[in-house]
Amino acid sequence: MTLKEIAARAGVHVSTVSRVLSSADDSFGSREIRERIWAIAREAGYVPNPNAQALRQKPKRTLSYRKGTLACVLARAKSLEDNPFFAHIARAAEQQALALGYSMRAPYSLLEETKPEAAENSEKALGVIVLGHFAKEEIVRLLENRYQNIVMVGRAPVKAEWDQIICDGREAAEIALRHLIGYGHERIGYIGETGQDVSYLAFRDILREHGIAKEERLIAECAHNSPEGGYQGADALLRQAAGRLPTAVFCRNDVAAIAAIRRFKEEKIKIPERLSLVSLDNIVLSGYASPMITTVGAPITEMGIVAALTLISRVNKLHRSPLKIYLPNRLIARESVGNLNAGMYI
Repeated sequence: MTLKEIAARAGVHVSTVSRVLSSADDSFGSREIRERIWAIAREAGYVPNPNAQALRQKPKRTLSYRKGTLACVLARAKSLEDNPFFAHIARAAEQQALALGYSMRAPYSLLEETKPEAAENSEKALGVIVLGHFAKEEIVRLLENRYQNIVMVGRAPVKAEWDQIICDGREAAEIALRHLIGYGHERIGYIGETGQDVSYLAFRDILREHGIAKEERLIAECAHNSPEGGYQGADALLRQAAGRLPTAVFCRNDVAAIAAIRRFKEEKIKIPERLSLVSLDNIVLSGYASPMITTVGAPITEMGIVAALTLISRVNKLHRSPLKIYLPNRLIARESVGNLNAGMYI
């Protein structure tokens, strides 16, 4: 199928198809048009015509790659709509794969393993990108039985001899918490997963390192780092705090933080005047929330690109040892954190 044929089926101009499939940040066109074009391209197994590309580009040295289809699975989310962070990574990976002549199947979730698309996704796939950290050994065995080549992308490594693209979640949480503490906050709440979650462990350890008491009533566990989880976590924190709110809250991710802000606003709690808030991921919506959220961001587009390149390298046996590639975190200071040291000499 050509770009012209995709455009005809999608009901758009051929230039729109070209720009959607090559948009580095998946921002061209409306969401409806983007999803329609990508669905048609996937269904048709579209890959760019290298001969047509060669006519438009200067001659250059190329390698002979094994071509085919790649797969993508979600380790912890039910769908990409539940997790904008991994949705962005998945699209960047798909665009990079497409540019090198590989099609990628629509992602499916390991949480819905019994659905038919789970088996269909792996059929004849040369390899898979796994989005998200997990701890269960049975998932490692399941994926290794299903796929020959595997790359994991996430906030923490998994115990497997796979290639892994990591943007350290513990480091990100430490950056966020040190920002709060540097601004004078000593009563800090937490909304997110607890147990062995790397962000929670960082929260616990950084408070201890700075001699700050961890108040259990200021910790609100939510099973899923989703809008529902963030809203329910904020509600639980309000009830548990019983009128003695912390000065700041650390949210496990931006999606939960946006929902938590809504719950706090319902109680007329001003942010950051009464309650500061910081989170992780730097998804696009974090810069459009009110107030705009201070967050610690990962290089999301690069994570997807590197994942695709690493998987294609693995498929073509360009490397053999399992790689662990660490990408940096960065604080994006916006409007949701108040400085309690303002007016003081620090």
